[in-house]
Amino acid sequence: MCGRFDTSHLTWADIHAQLSLFLPLTTVPLNLEAHDDVRPTTPQLTARIEDGAWRLEKMRWGLVPFWRNGKPLKDTTKGANDGFKLTTFNCRVETCQTASTFKGAFQKRRCIVPASAWFDWTGQPGAKVKHRFARADGRAIWFAGLWDRCATPDAGEVTSFAIMTGPSAGWLSEYHDRAPVILEQHEWATWLDPSADAEALLRQVRPDRFELRTA
Repeated sequence: MCGRFDTSHLTWADIHAQLSLFLPLTTVPLNLEAHDDVRPTTPQLTARIEDGAWRLEKMRWGLVPFWRNGKPLKDTTKGANDGFKLTTFNCRVETCQTASTFKGAFQKRRCIVPASAWFDWTGQPGAKVKHRFARADGRAIWFAGLWDRCATPDAGEVTSFAIMTGPSAGWLSEYHDRAPVILEQHEWATWLDPSADAEALLRQVRPDRFELRTA
C-alpha cells in the first residue's frame, strides 16, 4: 500500500480553490488526465512550495533519487520497461530518515499529491476483491509525498515522487497493515517545511475520515 490510486473526480477548479486558500499559484492550469487506476511509473500531479508560492508539476510516480544522475532510467537488457528496479513508489515513515533512497528528499524536498481515492485488495489469488478508500466528506485526498530530480542519458531530466505510508489503524487495518499518510489543509505548512517536526503528522491515520466502497 499504496500501489494504486484514483484521480477520476479531481478537477483543476477544485485543486486551485483548495491550494489558493493557502498560497498563490504560479502554475498555469494543467491537464489533469483524470484516471481511475493510477499505477507506478505514470506521471501524476504534485504540489510543492517554491519562493512562497505553489509550484504544480507532473512527476513520475516512483522516486528516482538524485544520486542516480548519469545512469540510464531504462535498461532493456534486463527485459524491463523501467530499469530502475527499487520499489520506490512508497516510502515508509519508519525509515524515511535513514534509507539512502529517501533521506535526501525527506530532508529537503517534500510535496503533496492530490487523489480521489486509493485502492487495496483482499482475498486469495484469483479471487481478490478490490476496495476503494475515499474521504467520507467527498473532498480530495492529499498524500504526503517526497520528490527528487536526476539527469539520465536516456530519459533526460526525471522528476519523481513517492507517497509516505505508515502502520494502518482502526478499521483500515482489516484491509491492509499499511496506510498512506493523508494530510489536512492545516497540516500542509508543517509537512512542506523540512525544518519543522512532522513526526506527529506521519503517525496519525485517523480512519474516521474515510469510507469504503467495493471498487
